[in-house]
Amino acid sequence: MEVKEFVLGRIKVQYLISEEGRASMLLLPVETRAKEAKNWELGPGKWDVRGEYIREWRQGTLVQLHLRHHNRSRGNGMTMKNSQSMELLKFHKQWTEEDQGQTKICTLLKAQEGYQVLHILGYEEGVGALWCETSFLNLSEETYELEMLSSFCMDDLSPYQADNDQTEKLAFHRFYGSWALEGRHVCQSIEDLGLQKSWCSPFIKGERFGTIGSWTTHRYFPVAALEDRENQIIWAAALETVSSWQMELTRDGDTLSFSGGLADVEQGAWMKRVAPGEQFVAPRARLTVVEGDIQDACQRLLELQNLAVAKYGEQGMPVTFNEYCSSWGNPTQEKELEYAKILKDKGVGYFVIDAGWSRGSHEQWGNGEWILDTDRFPNLKEMNRELRKMGMIPGIWFEFEATTDGSHVFAKEYDVLHLQREGQVIHFGADRSFWDFRKKEVREYLRERVIDFLKEYDFGYMKVDYNGNIGLGCDGAESLGEGLRQQMEAVREFFLEIKKELPELIVENCASGGHRMEPAMMSVTGMSSFSDCHEAREIPYIAGNLQNLCVPKQNLIWAVLRQDDAKERLEYSVSAGFLGRLCFSGDIEQLTREQWKVVTDGLELYRQAESVLQNGVTRVYRTKEQVIRHPQGLQAVVRKNDKEMLVVVHAFEGPEEDLLLPMEDGMTLAGSYGSVFYELCPEGLRISHTKDWTAGVLYFQKK
Repeated sequence: MEVKEFVLGRIKVQYLISEEGRASMLLLPVETRAKEAKNWELGPGKWDVRGEYIREWRQGTLVQLHLRHHNRSRGNGMTMKNSQSMELLKFHKQWTEEDQGQTKICTLLKAQEGYQVLHILGYEEGVGALWCETSFLNLSEETYELEMLSSFCMDDLSPYQADNDQTEKLAFHRFYGSWALEGRHVCQSIEDLGLQKSWCSPFIKGERFGTIGSWTTHRYFPVAALEDRENQIIWAAALETVSSWQMELTRDGDTLSFSGGLADVEQGAWMKRVAPGEQFVAPRARLTVVEGDIQDACQRLLELQNLAVAKYGEQGMPVTFNEYCSSWGNPTQEKELEYAKILKDKGVGYFVIDAGWSRGSHEQWGNGEWILDTDRFPNLKEMNRELRKMGMIPGIWFEFEATTDGSHVFAKEYDVLHLQREGQVIHFGADRSFWDFRKKEVREYLRERVIDFLKEYDFGYMKVDYNGNIGLGCDGAESLGEGLRQQMEAVREFFLEIKKELPELIVENCASGGHRMEPAMMSVTGMSSFSDCHEAREIPYIAGNLQNLCVPKQNLIWAVLRQDDAKERLEYSVSAGFLGRLCFSGDIEQLTREQWKVVTDGLELYRQAESVLQNGVTRVYRTKEQVIRHPQGLQAVVRKNDKEMLVVVHAFEGPEEDLLLPMEDGMTLAGSYGSVFYELCPEGLRISHTKDWTAGVLYFQKK
């Protein structure tokens, strides 16, 4: 076995290349207390059908793929991994490329049939995660039908275990989606997943999961991790994907293989024809390994998202006002100007008109033409000029990927421009269908109705909602899954076109709340709506869940203010906004001077803490986990960097337990807000739960 080793920042990469040409990849922390087992050096075990353990170490592989004409693997029906297509691939060569702080390790695999795979592992200087890209190249003289291609494979797990047959030593982490319950973290042992080792291993077993359709975080977020509990090492991955995806944790013998990419033909009805001379590139993945826990691993993955945020170009973290929970889909120019006058000089940066502004629409229904309702807004240009004079950037809501019942373009005569499945227009429920973005006529229509509209009325912010899921796929390609992939890539390209035409425009990514909070969409938008949880008391719990899935600068959180809110409730809502981007709404025209004082006190501290929100690392502490709809206990979210520390505390319903947070020397309190009962003690920062449904914020700076 040849071992090629590279050090990329805090990660050591080992490529294992067998004498037969099989190649696999190991990621290891550069510095760790654990010792690698080097299983490939130990040789095969003794065959003993009554013994407790038969050694069956089998090398992993750098990529997983399947071509339709090849034999499937011993995991048929459970996984498409380890098929004949992968077995025929052999290591050919490897080289590195370096340019302006970026390093790429390029590995080329070849099969005698004429297909190749180029595997690229990328490192950005100073970042604690890597990116991975896999390309399938057809250099043969025939067209191949590709039914599965991985974006990443992390194999031979755990390399710190000599046999991986030890009970309760390995665990798998995932994050659930679900409307208004986003981000629930679940950790299961390998035994709970049914992946412990049998007395011998004639078949592959696995856990294949993901999300189907265009709501990419509907069932799971595309983020998962495998943990070696004994050695406190964790391998984590995230997918950049705008359509159906899957991840797999499989066992073949002693070791586990963690991989992911597009949902395959079994999971997502995906097949792609690759003609001679063509290539197909799988969605990019993000990978890391840390000595620590799941929060450490997720924060490392988010370091790559920070690069995307910086590239997007928004300056600072302006506070948003969205009038949806004020007008409930019934906006008018008169109301908006009334709201604006109240918000003037209160530090709001973006002023957003939500659903109901277009002619013939009623909130989400009757949309698709996107023609201004001049009865509601008789002089929108003048209104936006007034907003800008008041120091606010005007914004507006669209759901331009869909048409809804009541709109002229929802009618049957426009079916040819809508997505279809097996010849029938795809509907989400009875009242929503989807434009086919692969059609030139659709893109031209939306350039006029969306981009030209934004330019004409001088909008600087757009909330893009998306209240439906296409599902398994659509016609117009060689498979339903490939049709969906092409559609969603075309949608993403339209987002890029909008930004190109309007470089200063800030786009909010919303999909009935947080149904598209994955890296590919977040990389072409300024921020994402964290949830459709507008006013419920679990808002800070959900926002806490998302700390490991989204950077605060892109995590837009509702803070809905009501005229009957007591001081404690106002503090509770405003404090939740410190977990990301504050987005106000509600009865702002009916708040008293005293109520506004509570809100503006929070805004003053929020602006003070902006630097740590933009540049820091987050850790969530809780006394009780997993209760989202009715949260209990105490939650403290700590965001810190070398010079600052922000502590956001929410006391839910009892029990009244304390939290003890680590505290660095030299930190002094520079500001506070709300109700936080705390004590600085030799052990750290003690937070006490003294009253249910209260909240507050502490901001520390280092001298």
